[in-house]
Amino acid sequence: MKIKINFGSRDGYLDPGTGNALFAALFGILGSIAFFAKNIFYSIKELITGKKQEVFKSDLAIFSEGKIYWIYFKDVVEELIKRKIKFTYYTMDINDPALDLHDFGNENEDFSIFKVKFVGSGNKGYSEISNLKEKNILATSPNIGSQGYPIKKPKNCENLIHIFHATGMGYKKGGLDNYDTILLHQSDFANLFKNKKVVNAGLPYLDTLIENAKALQNKTDGKTILIASTWGSGGILKIYGSKFILDLANAGYNVIVRPHPYSYVCEKDFIENLQKELPNISFNTEINNLSVLSKADILISELSGVRLDFYLAFKRPVISLESGKRDEWEHDEWSVDISKHIGIFVKKEDVENLPQIVKNISQRKLIDENSILLNIGKSKIAIADYLGSLKTPD
Repeated sequence: MKIKINFGSRDGYLDPGTGNALFAALFGILGSIAFFAKNIFYSIKELITGKKQEVFKSDLAIFSEGKIYWIYFKDVVEELIKRKIKFTYYTMDINDPALDLHDFGNENEDFSIFKVKFVGSGNKGYSEISNLKEKNILATSPNIGSQGYPIKKPKNCENLIHIFHATGMGYKKGGLDNYDTILLHQSDFANLFKNKKVVNAGLPYLDTLIENAKALQNKTDGKTILIASTWGSGGILKIYGSKFILDLANAGYNVIVRPHPYSYVCEKDFIENLQKELPNISFNTEINNLSVLSKADILISELSGVRLDFYLAFKRPVISLESGKRDEWEHDEWSVDISKHIGIFVKKEDVENLPQIVKNISQRKLIDENSILLNIGKSKIAIADYLGSLKTPD
């Protein structure tokens, strides 16, 4: 699709990538205007009424790098507000949905329970987060405080709390070294964090995914295969190219390819060439992957977190393709081991046999979901219980 622009007697066109970039910039500007307008509104209100907002104090902070991480915090934030547990939410993204939590048009808005603050992007945001004053900070970003990472662990922070944003443990080695508390979603991980406090929590975003999956029609055609690949050299699209996809299509399967969204940015030429090699194959580009996951009978991926999303939401088998040893990643062996319980792990030399492997996979006995994920449907409650137990000022 092209975006048409009329310049009087001349027509100009923007390619989709440029169009998306312009719209993103426009929305960013509008978001900034709206945010600062809210601040001006309250400044004027204080002058007219003579009433100043009380200084907000809390020893609990939530840090988010941006709006794409809102799904990992949303349910927890709503539960904290419901329980009137005080916290401050810091974001580096002016378009973070968290900034809409306050109803700035309501004169009775209660700002005594929580506060949402945009700290700025880039170096300004990194500096602000590195100097937070709260003693307890919940974050999902690995590598905080690691050498070379722009965000330092704040000096006042006594309890840096990690909430996972995927089911696996595909973090770079040392990525969680500076965290004090780990909110576990898989009981087998407890022995990996012997020197840290661990809390059996679960994953709120997966609870929502599982619940939303129940509302779908959830009917498939019995022959649809979804190929979901991460971006970069470790992705199965880069490793195996188009041949295994064509083999599956020629065997009569309905194949859908879903590259990682970032692939369209960092390896755009590669994806475009792959699409040319596969003119009759559907490429999925939806932001939300739930719809396309629901259509698949089988998922094929590398050692990616999407495998557990698919399995837990729809209880359908997964084929995990070998993608090479990732020495820089921590606890990668778990990702390989779980492959055998949610489907099958296929080594590189066996990828040419995928059509037959797909045909036989329905015969495998799969693991119970409760053996994979803790507190299914109750993770936000478990997390709020823990955060509520932390001491905060009155």
